[in-house]
Amino acid sequence: MDVTVISAFLGGLLSFLSPCILPIIPAYLSYISGVGVSDVETQKGKVNWKVFFSALYFVLGFTLVFTGLGASATFVGQLLHDYQEWIIRVGSGLVIFFGLHFAGVFLWKHFLKVYIPIGILIPVLYFLKLLSWNEFFNLMFAYAVVLILYLVKAHEFLYRQLKIEAKAEISYLGAFLMGVVFAFGWSPCIGPVLGSILFLASQQETVAKGALLLFVYSIGLGIPFLLAGLLFSLFLNFVRSFSRYFKYVEIAGGVLLVSLGLLLALDKLSLIANITF
Repeated sequence: MDVTVISAFLGGLLSFLSPCILPIIPAYLSYISGVGVSDVETQKGKVNWKVFFSALYFVLGFTLVFTGLGASATFVGQLLHDYQEWIIRVGSGLVIFFGLHFAGVFLWKHFLKVYIPIGILIPVLYFLKLLSWNEFFNLMFAYAVVLILYLVKAHEFLYRQLKIEAKAEISYLGAFLMGVVFAFGWSPCIGPVLGSILFLASQQETVAKGALLLFVYSIGLGIPFLLAGLLFSLFLNFVRSFSRYFKYVEIAGGVLLVSLGLLLALDKLSLIANITF
């Protein structure tokens, strides 16, 4: 299986488990199905098909939009082929920035004291001939993109969270439309991962490959969503118990994105893209 496809699936799964998405999933499910959380808690693990089918239509809604975004990202990427090198340089910096944001690194008080020495290390690696000129330039460019975004406080904007506080019954069509709205107005927690996958999609050779990446991302996000709808009462208990692991999910997601960003900057992504398992 293509490594980029696996990354897209893991990105979707990590988006679902992110600390400002997972806690509000019960509210989403309650809202789109009209089934109250307090009512579900008394069912002791029983399947609630109404919640499941509402979740199914919701997933279909955001899957349709995400897949279309993947196809359009590839099309736009092909149109901008002449500027591909600069797009990759800026894009790799953005992906690394999103990864650091997702991992919560920007919350460190002494972030700059750690980050600035890294900027000194990159030229050292070049002078030791461990990096080619192109790799050195791309890494320094990506490094600068992250630094600039941090200094203009872009990370503070991303840390704003969207919350839902509604409980009203809507139809399956309404659940589908809610999925569409969710896709266009994703929370900052999904934005970094989704933006990174969209950038990868823009670098694909065909529109179909770009659409596939976002479809797989949607599957990674959608499968646990459907399981949550199928076993809603058990999912509520899972959310409560899983909250202690949120920090590790953030770190895993951050490492994934930073790794992808570094591979893009070093032009190594194409070397592993065809690895199969």
